[in-house]
Amino acid sequence: MQAELHARLEQLGEDLRSGRIDRAALFWLKVFADASAPEGQLRSDRWVDAGLEAARQLPGLAAAALAPRQDLVVRSGLFRFVRMKDDAEFSGEALGSLDWQRKYRVSLLPAFAGDLPDVQRWADARWAELGGVAPEFAALEQILARYRPHGRAGLIEALHETQAIFGGWLPRPALERVAAALSLPLADVYGVTEFYDMFFTHVVGQKLIRICQDGPCVLAGADALLAGACSRLGIQPGETTPDGAYSIETVRCLGLCDRAPAALVNLQRYAPIDPATPEQLLSDRPPPARQTVGGMIRLALSDTGADPADLDAYYAQGGLVALRMALEQLTPAQVIEQIKESKLVGRGGAAFPTGLKWQLTANNPPGPRYVICNADESEPGAFKDRVLLEHNPFRILEGLLIACYAVGAERGFLYIRGEYRAGYERLVDALGQLEAAGCIGEQVFGSSFSCRIELRRGAGAYVCGEETALMESIEGKRGFPRLKPPFPTTVGLWGCPTTINNVETLAKVPPIVLYGGHWYANLGTPESAGTKLFAVSGTVARPGVYEVPFGVPLRHLVYDLAGGPPAGRALQAVLTGGAAGAFLTPAHLDTPLSFEAFKQVGGTIGAGTIMVFDDTVDLREMLARIGDFFAHESCGKCYPCQIGTQRQAEILRRVARGQAGPRDAATLIELGRVMADASICGLGQAAALAIISAHGRWPELFE
Repeated sequence: MQAELHARLEQLGEDLRSGRIDRAALFWLKVFADASAPEGQLRSDRWVDAGLEAARQLPGLAAAALAPRQDLVVRSGLFRFVRMKDDAEFSGEALGSLDWQRKYRVSLLPAFAGDLPDVQRWADARWAELGGVAPEFAALEQILARYRPHGRAGLIEALHETQAIFGGWLPRPALERVAAALSLPLADVYGVTEFYDMFFTHVVGQKLIRICQDGPCVLAGADALLAGACSRLGIQPGETTPDGAYSIETVRCLGLCDRAPAALVNLQRYAPIDPATPEQLLSDRPPPARQTVGGMIRLALSDTGADPADLDAYYAQGGLVALRMALEQLTPAQVIEQIKESKLVGRGGAAFPTGLKWQLTANNPPGPRYVICNADESEPGAFKDRVLLEHNPFRILEGLLIACYAVGAERGFLYIRGEYRAGYERLVDALGQLEAAGCIGEQVFGSSFSCRIELRRGAGAYVCGEETALMESIEGKRGFPRLKPPFPTTVGLWGCPTTINNVETLAKVPPIVLYGGHWYANLGTPESAGTKLFAVSGTVARPGVYEVPFGVPLRHLVYDLAGGPPAGRALQAVLTGGAAGAFLTPAHLDTPLSFEAFKQVGGTIGAGTIMVFDDTVDLREMLARIGDFFAHESCGKCYPCQIGTQRQAEILRRVARGQAGPRDAATLIELGRVMADASICGLGQAAALAIISAHGRWPELFE
């Protein structure tokens, strides 16, 4: 082989190894060398046909893409093209203007014409070394083999795994392969990637640092942490360091409000982080986990303290006895009656009677139906479900299986927010152990009941906590809420009857089945039965999750359990029910924690989110953060919410700067009413509740 040819081939080899040229270019060189021998010349259309035919046997090879073939021709410096129409010759830079719809006679440059066997041997050797598919694309094909049978429903899970193997982002060739494998238009795939915050279609740093910017974290110094991290790296939020090592993003609530300020580094938790030492985010040593769990009585939290990754430990706590009892001693209708008698209502915020929801689903004509556990907890101040998922995974899955049995579902789903990586991994392990033990699958415990449970991950969209948006996401779509009616109990997942319950709701099911609905109803108050998990955060000594029976005073939760404000500080306000909740004042501390008592004083139980603010907190800034949250999380499907949340955020930011206009307060109230009346889903309907509540308590804040 002559020296010049050897040099050009070696440069091509380096470009292939480094990824500067797609390895499919090597495939096209090999096809040319094989198909053009011995004449040394090949028509361009026959070259392409031969390549497409050979590529059928090579999954993952981007043979249909023009770029690798074009890069080979233009950048290798090996080829001459002669247009058959007029014998015009193309070589060097002119090859960049080739029209591949025309026919050409393709050969090596005249200087290399006698070296075709050497090129063929070189191509064979590099093929043995590199192959035609990069390792990432080979791994992608294995992923797609798993999700191809699911079609569109496998899209979001496939995107999560694809992004992981491509270093935290989704290059276009990978998305093209995903679209082809799942028989979807590429535009549909991009529609999904652009909807969810956790998918990136641009290059990000090897370490992606995401710092929370919502209320509890701001109170603990998140702004200083963000500024310090940006200063250390010399970049701004949304940017990547020149060496590609780090990217910084601001993010809404991470569900780590009890460990504020919080950040994720490639889904690894760094919480809490001292704002004075932001360099800890750049290390490989996250701070040790810290979790406060307490309360007067433990039902949902009864397994906390046992090894959550050990099925035998769950057995030792009485685990799966309720499921076995339901299958062996109770009919599905009797299980539903026990749940109805317990007066259990949804613990995700809506407080709809659980037994009635199950009954409505079960009453449908025979056919497929589903049960979904909603673990997409994404509102500022909410983290109780995360604690349950990580400390009590078997109990949640047992409750989900009992619900499936009660409504006649042979498939159940657990939809967990994408930021909860630790909870997801724990559930994957728990499902594997339950399947191995015969608790999931065919004929559970030897009964006629068969059921499969599948995990689905969200990808950074608060709106997917809304039940119809959640179903859209499971189906592999953008999380746009559906119009109701029809309701999910009649027309739900894939058009079939569907029950959707919160994590805490399902965690309460096993003890109810075990001890009876009447027993559970006797806990709490006559109108608020049972126990409730409250996630307490903000300026308190012991932020954490506390389970108490309904009826105990708010003071007990804030002061006795959570420790109250720091020494020397006074309580200013308590935001109940989360960012879409309502404010209470120190005068309400003796109000019983119950739906009926809170309603009388203008509070809300919601999902059990309690944010405490002492007298040093700027409530205007907290309201502005709430406004920013809803403006960011609005899906944009309906204009009242899309435009209303943006205008609300703008006004609240002006108020926080002390630049409120004379009509701003009235405009905020009017915006809130319009969103409540005209928005499609609960996000827009509730986006102004905390603002309207604050205006009622402290109108001077808006002056």
